[in-house]
Amino acid sequence: MNKSKTRIPSKMENYYAKNGFHIQMNENYTATVRNLVDFKNYINRPDTDIAPEFFGNILSYDESVPDDFKYVLNTIIAEVKGFAVFNAQFNHTYIECKEDNETISIRTSNGKLITFSIMYNTCVDVKYHNGMDDFKIIGFHEGQTPVPTTQVTLQTILLNQ
Repeated sequence: MNKSKTRIPSKMENYYAKNGFHIQMNENYTATVRNLVDFKNYINRPDTDIAPEFFGNILSYDESVPDDFKYVLNTIIAEVKGFAVFNAQFNHTYIECKEDNETISIRTSNGKLITFSIMYNTCVDVKYHNGMDDFKIIGFHEGQTPVPTTQVTLQTILLNQ
């Protein structure tokens, strides 16, 4: 497992969550995280027993914490697991593909169906389902003006560029 190098913002260093987050560390241990500095220090100890297949599962949430706390917490978890993070204030599900060709199927909370098909580790096809042959995509370049919407039936992300 990776160690955490994530910088804790100074305004979060002394913040203690009222209820905390219950985060699975291994098969038998769940930590209560109330302070980000304490959590990071615990993870970085050489004797911490972290199991990659369990680590980072958030079993309960503290709704009272500021978004900054959730953002840093999810960033630390992703970093230790060896994953990238995007929109870190949202809960993350980490999936590690074991094969060169795999498809990940997602059903959203409102029943929308999306698949991500990784092909030969060279590209990812993204398909929106729900009885539609086409859907609209919008491209962005970081915070710059988005590319106008485009009707497509499949979006492909090239990985070897």
